[in-house]
Amino acid sequence: MNVLGSVAIVRSTDRDAAVRRYEALFGVPPLNEFPIADRKLNVAVFPGLSVLSGPPSALAPLADLRATVFVGSLREAEVELRQGGWSTEGRFGAGASLLVRDPDGNLIEFVENLGEE
Repeated sequence: MNVLGSVAIVRSTDRDAAVRRYEALFGVPPLNEFPIADRKLNVAVFPGLSVLSGPPSALAPLADLRATVFVGSLREAEVELRQGGWSTEGRFGAGASLLVRDPDGNLIEFVENLGEE
């Protein structure tokens, strides 16, 4: 598996307050923001950290989500993770994304970044 990077995930039910807080911390506005409409969530990306915001009911299924890991091939990552005892939990949003749980119960999102290997 070719890991290209990772970011920690923090959750908030108040997107505006969370974005202001992390803008102050990092000294920059979000590098990227996008909705995950099918889950009623929004993501604001800062250096090394993503703010996942939405209503409590939308955040609850992702309470164990710890980080996003960017890989060159999601298919290769999934094979290696399964061999290492990880279990799949489905997809997160559109695109090449996979939610997996490690043997200790931590939920991690893996995202394929084509062209960045």
